[in-house]
Amino acid sequence: MEYQKYIDLGFKRIDLSCNVEFKQTGYHGFALEKKVNENQMVCVVSGELDKPKLYIKKRYSDTYHIIPISAEAVIDLFSDSDYTSTIC
Repeated sequence: MEYQKYIDLGFKRIDLSCNVEFKQTGYHGFALEKKVNENQMVCVVSGELDKPKLYIKKRYSDTYHIIPISAEAVIDLFSDSDYTSTIC
């Protein structure tokens, strides 16, 4: 998915200052992230805009389960569309 689509969905840009990436690419990278709720967020990093990941906070820990998801799932998760289907 393109950068602008993430921004249109409400993602926040966070500029990174990784010297390793700067030496390799000539620029500092960035991350785009948006909270789903207090325990979940979707994040994608520069150079991998086609590989969003869902972060789910682990109970009793400061770490996360990290699950790759599709760009289509990101759009479905954050789109303003009203879904009235009753799948479950």
